[in-house]
Amino acid sequence: MSAKTFLTILLGTLLGVSRVYAATSSDDLAGKRLDKLETTVMNPNLPLEKRIRALRKLYSDQFVNGKIDRTFCIWDPLGKSGPIASAADDQKLRSLHYGMDLTIIAYQDEKKLVDELRSGDVCDAALISGGSALEFNRFSGTIESMGGLPERQHLQLLMQVLASPKMADRLTGDEYVFLGLATIGGTYAFMGDRSQRSLMSLKNRKLAISEDDPAMAAIASSIRADAVPGSMMASVQTFADGETSSMISSIIAYLVMGSGQVSPNIGILREPLAQSTVQLIGRLDKFPAGLAQILREDFLFKFENYARRVDKEQAIIPENFWIDMNEADKAKQEIMLRDVRLKLRDQGVYDPAMLRLERKIRCKFAPGRDECTNPVE
Repeated sequence: MSAKTFLTILLGTLLGVSRVYAATSSDDLAGKRLDKLETTVMNPNLPLEKRIRALRKLYSDQFVNGKIDRTFCIWDPLGKSGPIASAADDQKLRSLHYGMDLTIIAYQDEKKLVDELRSGDVCDAALISGGSALEFNRFSGTIESMGGLPERQHLQLLMQVLASPKMADRLTGDEYVFLGLATIGGTYAFMGDRSQRSLMSLKNRKLAISEDDPAMAAIASSIRADAVPGSMMASVQTFADGETSSMISSIIAYLVMGSGQVSPNIGILREPLAQSTVQLIGRLDKFPAGLAQILREDFLFKFENYARRVDKEQAIIPENFWIDMNEADKAKQEIMLRDVRLKLRDQGVYDPAMLRLERKIRCKFAPGRDECTNPVE
């Protein structure tokens, strides 16, 4: 081999290595730049404006004319004029701030809405009840576990935990991601006869329950009531017509009934069975990690605003409509609800990690509870 040929081969080899090194270096640099942008977006301690700028760069392929177009489908049993749909309109304005141009579609039929979310043809995300959310994210769907969060302050603290970037993996599945929640009050037992002052008094009586919440069916079985499953609208109608003796539902059911259908004989047990929520569940391909994180933080930021809306609506309920339980019945109910949670956990319905988190929250507010030293969840 001549010296000239050898030099030509050597030079070609060196140039090839240089090109590979340059390409590798370029890829590494691009990767580091993307990692830095994602770290910036996911850091709640940085100024929001800086995170939004990073968001726009990180997901530049999803922006059209400076905006990400998304469709939110909203469940509100009262339709477009209801309190949930009205709150969603506020979200539409806020979302413009971080580049989302929302189309809001309101549904009264939650079952149809859930079908739309599954198909992916209309809804990029859906605001649905916590019971329905179980299908899409077991961890977040367990938030409404019966007796898991007795008071609203428990739910608010939980939302603070869920808004942490450290929780993102638990809130993200193969196809769907949890994007936040809002309170819609408590879940209560509506009694058709004010002489019925506890759940245990409903034995052998017809109890209207949600067809989508397995915990309500478990309660009915536990107290030996005759469960009548249905949608919220159907449950309200059967209860208002006297076809069922009682009903378990979110407090929003009172608004659905309307004052004209509320008999003076009807009352509500004052002790809530759970905290009712609406949860925003998005399709994962439409809501990457950074965008999902900012949405969860936004829901936390607005938590008290949504709570005030609920309080305003609930204020129309007359004080004498509430039924107080005696301490013995409260204790029996608490044990019964715990047993329901354990049963559904063991059946794979409730998420064990969420139940443990809820117990820790209960113990933070009441450390003297027996479950704080002798936990079973």
